[in-house]
Amino acid sequence: MSSILIVDDDEGMVETLSDILTARRYAVTTADSGESALAQVHQRAFDVVLMDIKMPGLNGVEALQAMKQRHPALKVIMMTAFTRDELVQAAQRASAVAIVPKPLDLASVLDLVDRVARSGGDPSRGAP
Repeated sequence: MSSILIVDDDEGMVETLSDILTARRYAVTTADSGESALAQVHQRAFDVVLMDIKMPGLNGVEALQAMKQRHPALKVIMMTAFTRDELVQAAQRASAVAIVPKPLDLASVLDLVDRVARSGGDPSRGAP
């Protein structure tokens, strides 16, 4: 069973994604901030992190950068409502596997998560 960490300060978003991914047989852990996400990543390994870019306190890009320093191979998919933003460019430079726009196209996001979890990080290598 693949493990996924969902990080977003929007409780409804976290709950929806958690319910759907749990039903798809992922072991789901959630966090509501960049700080909480870092603590989770330092406590255990995850196959995929699905994280919002804009959050109060430690934003998603800062959390991504900190995660990658300690766990360079960690696969992180970023979510954002702001697709033309310097944080998006920073996330790309920090090696996010993908950046998906909000509102989420759930079918596409679930397909991406499945491919990344199976592929070792390259979403183009996922099994059919």
